Amino acid sequence: MTSHLPAPGYLGTSVFDTFAFTQTVITGDTIYLSGMTPLRGEADALELVCPGDLRGQTEFELDVLKHSLEEVGARLTDVVAVTVHTTDIDGLAGHADLFRAYFGASAPTATWVQVQRLLHPGQLVEITATAVRR
Repeated sequence: MTSHLPAPGYLGTSVFDTFAFTQTVITGDTIYLSGMTPLRGEADALELVCPGDLRGQTEFELDVLKHSLEEVGARLTDVVAVTVHTTDIDGLAGHADLFRAYFGASAPTATWVQVQRLLHPGQLVEITATAVRR
């Protein structure tokens, strides 16, 4: 099993130490990615990206997903499943075009869930993914 941190410009290593998780874990050809959040920086000074902007937060997270995959030699076309947690399921449905733009004809399985709150009070969405190198 191999572990990796995400691409630069996302979360700092103190976040992974503080919350005891790894962004990317590889087992064989399967790549597991922890929830991408609209946050960047270190644990003691997290910056919320695109406050109040569900579309902006979703796009930021899809970019983090893309770059995290590239860091381990994979692509968005390798993603087989995503789980999306949001505080606004109706609003997220209005931004489904982002998922089509990022995944194209290689759409993964997906589960979208509305939750009451996420890690940061201003966080509107979080995306978790599993990929398989083909």
